[in-house]
Amino acid sequence: MPLRSRLFEVTDNRLINRVTMTHETFLCGKVLKWSLPVVQGPPPTEAPNLKRLLLSQGELAQFHDAEEGIRYIAYAELMVDGVRGNHYHEVKEEYVYILNGEALLIVQDVDSKEREQMQLATGDLVFISTRIAHAFKPLKAGSAVEFSQARFNPADVQRFKLI
Repeated sequence: MPLRSRLFEVTDNRLINRVTMTHETFLCGKVLKWSLPVVQGPPPTEAPNLKRLLLSQGELAQFHDAEEGIRYIAYAELMVDGVRGNHYHEVKEEYVYILNGEALLIVQDVDSKEREQMQLATGDLVFISTRIAHAFKPLKAGSAVEFSQARFNPADVQRFKLI
């Protein structure tokens, strides 16, 4: 069952509940997806740690806030005629945050062969566990940030054709 979080907007110094967002799980919790809530203006103290702030100077997306450090971060361009991924990792768990655009994410558990897919859009954050094959098929051009607690090791990239 999806967990619910709130979207907040500050108007006249009042906190207003605008909409809800879902936290979805796939492949028995080995893949997680969040759509970050959008906060208009300076955030109230009740706002969640992960959010998109729409400020007068532009958007600020807060998509990682944890005790654990990041040892790897990369920018990925999402081109409509391309596919990113088609592999899995034995060591590296990873997060991908969609800066802009839309993509279809296909995931498959390498051991159980269970397969699922989800659509990702601007402001979505996804976590992918080890031994989960993944491929991103951009539907609308855009960009993403990938990050992990593990350092990148080319030997940890196991090719696995999904699309």
